[in-house]
Order: sequence, then structure tokens, then C-alpha cells
Amino acid sequence: MIGPARAPDGRLFVSCDTSVLLNFLNVRRIDLLAHHPDYRFAVTEDVRDEVRTPEQRSALDQAIEAGDIALERITDRKELALFAELEAAPVDRGEASAIAVAENRRWCVAVDEGGRTRREVERRLGASRHLTTPGILLRCIQAGVLSVEEADAIKDELAQKRFRVRFGSFAELLDMPGPGDG
Repeated sequence: MIGPARAPDGRLFVSCDTSVLLNFLNVRRIDLLAHHPDYRFAVTEDVRDEVRTPEQRSALDQAIEAGDIALERITDRKELALFAELEAAPVDRGEASAIAVAENRRWCVAVDEGGRTRREVERRLGASRHLTTPGILLRCIQAGVLSVEEADAIKDELAQKRFRVRFGSFAELLDMPGPGDG
């Protein structure tokens, strides 16, 4: 069985949806995506276009210009068909573009939404290729990039912006295998 695609440096390619991207932009930690030790993040033009706050858009554009986050265009016929199919599901435009790229290119996808979107991701890609904000932060802790305290501070700041998780501290998750959901 062929696994997910990897960048030349060995990191897994990840198509990032707006929800996850905005979480890291909201706490001014896009560096955690840009320099993640396990994942090479990319955004589609549709996802980039959903970032509308000037400060956040500037931070994203700087990361793209620096080559730290890739900007992907959907031009492949198969990706265009998947994108249209997902939008008809209905899945939000940014999510649809991120999932279409991930499915066609054998990438992982970073999406926080539940419900229909989560079911589409897991049906098309499998749970092992589905990343979330808490899962990405957990891998940062496991890789020594963040302390539990730093990740908990990010979690708490995100909670003030209406992104809540079902655990009190990342310390509770350290015995869980894998980088998936938190």
C-alpha cells in the first residue's frame, strides 16, 4: 500500500484548510506550520482568499513568499472534479479545495470541522491522514518544538476566540499514539 506523499526533506505534505490556518494566525504562531518538523504545509488559492484580516493575510503572504508554506493552484482535471463534487456535498469552498488536493495528491489534510466535512475527509483519506489544530500542536510537543505549557497557553488563547477542545491540558494526550485528533 502506498502511503501519503512526502516532501524531499521527508516531511508529509499537508493541504491546510482555512480553519486550521486561522487558528495559527489568530495566535500569531504561523511559524509552527511553516517550520513543523513532520509536516510541509500548503494552502490553496481558495484558502488564501478566505484569509481577509490584513495582518493575518500579510503574515500568510510572507510565509508563502519565503517558501515556508506552499501556495497551490487547482488546475488538474481530477482535482477540479473532486473540488466540484465536494462543494456539491456541500462542503465549504476552502475545505473542498484542501480536501481535493489532499485526495488527488495523496497528501494529508488539516481540517478542524466536524460533521459532514469530517466524514468526507475520513471516507476519502482515512483518519490517519486527517490532522487538526490540537493534533498539530501535540506533534510539536512530541518533537520538542513546544512545551506542554506553551501548547496549553495557545489552547487557552484559542478558547477565547471560540475554538474549544475536550481536554484540559495537552499533558493528558501525551500517552496517546499518533498526531491525529486531540
